[in-house]
Amino acid sequence: MGEADETLAARLQREGALGLDEVLRVVPAICETLVRLGDAGAPSTATLTSVTSTEGTPKVAPVPFEGTAREQVRQLAALTFELLKGLPPPEAPSSADFIGLRPEIVRPLHAALVGTGASDLFSFARQLRALGSGGTASVQKVEVPDTNISSRPPAVASPGRLGQIFGAWELVRRLGEGGMGEVYVGRHTRLGREAAIKVLREEYAAMPEVVQRFFQEAKVVNDLKHPNTVEILDFVEEPGRVYLVMELLEGRTIAELDREQGPLPVARISRLMAMACDALEAAHRLGVVHRDIKPENLFVIADDGQERLKVLDFGVARRLSGGAQTEAGLVLGTPFYMAPEQAAGRAVDARADLYSVGVTLYELLSRTSMSAVTTPQRLLRAATGEPIPQPLTSIVASMLSLDPAKRPASARQVEEVLNGVAGLPPPPPAPTTGQALANAGLTERRGASGLVVAVALVVALIGVGAFVARRADAPAPAPTLPQPTVLMPVELKPPPAGDPPPPVPVAVEPRRAPVAAKPKPTPAPPPEVKPAEDPMTPFRARLAEVQRRFNALLRRYGDAQLTTLEKATVTQALDDAAAQRHTELDASLRDAEHALSEAERRLGR
Repeated sequence: MGEADETLAARLQREGALGLDEVLRVVPAICETLVRLGDAGAPSTATLTSVTSTEGTPKVAPVPFEGTAREQVRQLAALTFELLKGLPPPEAPSSADFIGLRPEIVRPLHAALVGTGASDLFSFARQLRALGSGGTASVQKVEVPDTNISSRPPAVASPGRLGQIFGAWELVRRLGEGGMGEVYVGRHTRLGREAAIKVLREEYAAMPEVVQRFFQEAKVVNDLKHPNTVEILDFVEEPGRVYLVMELLEGRTIAELDREQGPLPVARISRLMAMACDALEAAHRLGVVHRDIKPENLFVIADDGQERLKVLDFGVARRLSGGAQTEAGLVLGTPFYMAPEQAAGRAVDARADLYSVGVTLYELLSRTSMSAVTTPQRLLRAATGEPIPQPLTSIVASMLSLDPAKRPASARQVEEVLNGVAGLPPPPPAPTTGQALANAGLTERRGASGLVVAVALVVALIGVGAFVARRADAPAPAPTLPQPTVLMPVELKPPPAGDPPPPVPVAVEPRRAPVAAKPKPTPAPPPEVKPAEDPMTPFRARLAEVQRRFNALLRRYGDAQLTTLEKATVTQALDDAAAQRHTELDASLRDAEHALSEAERRLGR
């Protein structure tokens, strides 16, 4: 066996640690080979001695494996670590163990080693392939909850910056941190005014591509100049330090308001989210997609006694080239708020932001986290008990569509609906029992006697109704015809003796034939009642086809390679069919058909 066909163990012994680019080529190929073996009923793992390194796809000699999917991922993560470092990983790796590795590989690798990362080999391979194709700006798959650039390394204690001087600003209080940096309150050393200082992490300040993304946030917001976005005052790049100076906002995120004051009224949610849509419409007109809309990035302040919402964190925003789409292969954003096409690493446009707005509205109105929902149902009543107006129900449902083409055409369209709902008069309070009875002309009685009276009244009304119905259904008696009048000849007495007088003519009406009674009309036979058409008939062929395609994917690729969203849409369609929810079945079937088409395209390429 030549050097080109030696095992990975032999290569490590001969060359030392491998380069990141080669590891990102070899390890995903090993994962995919193991996935195919598992689908064939032969669960396996790989070791440095069982994998032969070649110039093309590595050859894997199966090593039988008995364990969970996460344990399988951990073994492959350990193999990856050893290829990169030349040593096996410790049982409990810390940030110091990853020194020397590029930050974008640290996060998914560390998470997989400690059991909080990818849940299966297919997901782990996707994460690594994304890093290989997207460079340092790539991010982690959905399993790991994070925001912005998810290649951020495991959290380590940041050096104390309080009291440091950044330009003319002294850092006096720490506000929080995000995926790329930390945010402080800064006080101008001469003027005394305060501002928010967003400082890029030191480990990123030396990476030009990350600094460029950080600068992009400042540039996008500065170009917008919108009242519903935060104002950027300055962007500073110094040796070893990069930071933004922004207006200091006093208020709460809409997520904090929901936790502290919730559930929020429908009108208030609509008014605030309409402002978010106004900012997004302005961004979309400039060819910018935010890609990280969520309750934590929507900040509510008091402005002249009125609430104003500010859209924060354009750190993962992307300019559409010529108003088109972002490049595929990058997964940026936050789990559960990302549109399906965004989570899959495909190209996105402005409709991805509308999906995130829909998720945010769904959570605020229902107070149900999207992480606990398999398939969101249509919202008819808010968590406050208010009925949700039909236009809002419909537009939220369309924003949550898996198919971008079925979402609203623009953020302006959503804003108009939200403003319309916000302007509706508040719903009247629900009537009490006494008010309901009074409205019905009844008097509220307490105790058993009141119940008896109410029941007696209902029974009496039912009895009268039944009697009237019986009388209405009884056949009407046949009409009595008048008898005909017949004039008979008059009998005269004989005249006295003598010449007989001339005869006196007597008018005699001729006898008329008796009028026969009209026969009773024969009632027409009742119309023939045709059996009602089965409402499931139009859907049966589509249901069968969805089941066939789903089963074919399961047989060919296995359950692990189908996403939760793909499986959930098919399950929802089957559930709607089983429960005879005909009005919802057409929409759920369309979602399932679209999800299956995406799965077939993704897995078949």
